[in-house]
Amino acid sequence: MAAKVFKEPRIRVPSKVKKDELIEVRVKVSHNSYTGLKVVDGKYVAGEPAYYLRSMKVYFDGEMISNYEMTSATSPNPLVRFKMRATKSAPLKVVLENNEGEVKEASTNLRVK
Repeated sequence: MAAKVFKEPRIRVPSKVKKDELIEVRVKVSHNSYTGLKVVDGKYVAGEPAYYLRSMKVYFDGEMISNYEMTSATSPNPLVRFKMRATKSAPLKVVLENNEGEVKEASTNLRVK
């Protein structure tokens, strides 16, 4: 089994944002997910314990605006992209949790002009 990796996520938002603009937010996560399955005699069987991202919650100005539920089918080291309306300048935070209960978070200040 490879070493487990789960690092702080990185958030990218546009540098120039107008009020009420629909923007794309990108969250890059370093997490080497695997399903725990292996192939034996042409069939999938349980092998190593699964290790994957379970959820990502998005907060804007302290209020949860999205909750993404993930499964073992989520790719390793995913780049998660989503759109949101930039209504004001405020903190944007993401909180990720994996199936082992580990939690990592990142935040940035969204600046609206």
